[in-house]
Amino acid sequence: MTLNKSEWTIMEKLWEQPYTMMQLYHMLEEETGWSKSTVVTMLGRMVDKGLIAYSEGGRAREYYPLVKKEDVALSETKSLLDRVFKGSVNMMMSTLVKSNELSKDEINELQAILKKAGEKAD
Repeated sequence: MTLNKSEWTIMEKLWEQPYTMMQLYHMLEEETGWSKSTVVTMLGRMVDKGLIAYSEGGRAREYYPLVKKEDVALSETKSLLDRVFKGSVNMMMSTLVKSNELSKDEINELQAILKKAGEKAD
């Protein structure tokens, strides 16, 4: 499952906590300039896609996520890996390293992750 940029924007909010349409509208209007009808349309499409649902407890529907951020992130990462790097983790890591955009802390963290993965593989 992959999300478009607009869906990510809404999901980031809903992964924090449930919100009503009006709460989302006020937050997103400031950040994105979206109109109320845009937010309503997006929420409806996301409900139809099974990304979010809503409860009708009080005066307004409260929207909440049906998918976990970790699951979507993994799916998106696999999609990127397949699309851009033909499934090669080595190619992706090489590109990141060659870009010189990794900080020393990030390099150390990656080394620790790889060491742990190597221990599990033994």
